[in-house]
Amino acid sequence: MTRVAAGLAALLAYAGASGPAAADPSVSILPLGFAAREFRGPSSRVAAVAPSLAALREDRSLPGRPLVVVWGEGGAAALTWAGREVRIMRLGGSASDLAATERGRDAIPFSRIEASGAFTATLTGPTRIHPHEALGSATHAGSVAIAERRPVQIGAEAKAVPTATSTVAAGEGAVFEDREPRLVQLSNDATPEIVTVRSYLDRGSAMAVIARREGTWRVVAETPPAGGPQQWLNPAAVADFLGTGRSQIAIVRAPHREGLLQLWSLDGDVLKLESEKAGYANHAYGSSAQDLAAPADVDGDGRPELLVPTVDRGAVAILSFKGGIRELTRIPLPARASSGIAALGSGPDLHILVGLEDGRVADIRP
Repeated sequence: MTRVAAGLAALLAYAGASGPAAADPSVSILPLGFAAREFRGPSSRVAAVAPSLAALREDRSLPGRPLVVVWGEGGAAALTWAGREVRIMRLGGSASDLAATERGRDAIPFSRIEASGAFTATLTGPTRIHPHEALGSATHAGSVAIAERRPVQIGAEAKAVPTATSTVAAGEGAVFEDREPRLVQLSNDATPEIVTVRSYLDRGSAMAVIARREGTWRVVAETPPAGGPQQWLNPAAVADFLGTGRSQIAIVRAPHREGLLQLWSLDGDVLKLESEKAGYANHAYGSSAQDLAAPADVDGDGRPELLVPTVDRGAVAILSFKGGIRELTRIPLPARASSGIAALGSGPDLHILVGLEDGRVADIRP
């Protein structure tokens, strides 16, 4: 039995499954017909907007289905799962039309506006005080802008939707070295939190949590900074990996070197380190793509595992957080992971899609 098959057999045994050992995973290349340079997962703004595009508008099977959207010079496509197959839906229009759906007004270059319910978050206040180009540019954000749509009073006349806007500054000697201010739910109230990367010029990067307290948005918690200038980290995924009923935050410190994966939970306004394990990378140096990891329910038990590349980005590892971080298996790739990872389906219907550095998209069936 190969190492991959042995790992998957152990995964099934851990989940309480019985019967013969699983076959080796299959890895195939999707026939896109173009090189995919941009990759957006099911939780992205692009994926939310895609069903309204002319090419998909009449497809009544799409509402409620997760989508992955990819594009590059020569084409664009939306991907979804149909049992054991990935369905490829060609999209009309240019790649710039797709990218425009995630650009925020006054946002720093190459960043994405994030939305959740009535809230949006945008990286603003471009600054070049931090000369680090891990994300492809030395222009970073001096602030995060948060907008909240307020209810409109019903009346005979049309009225503009009132919006309340707040700004959180990175502070002196710091920037938000990020391209995605992630709106996530870490607590049990109706207001989301924002997870982003705050980098100090002399102390390196920390994961910061921005939240609203007593009506004011501010940084309420952050991890210890990396310790030295230009030492960066990249958020990986936010999900209930521990099965507590509340989400935790997975990050990778130094993804271009040792790749230390850490899992953090927010307790009040304090971040607690739950576990850590070295050997993983969720970013390619110089790329603005930060979505090179994803949660997925691999064994179908309702609790997510984490999909993340190994430190050389030559394989995808499946990690469990049951009893610490355990690598269940790793699946070799035909080229290094680069632009994104996403999961479609779960359990026996799971497809792991990986954007490769040569522009191909791999479809893994574990």
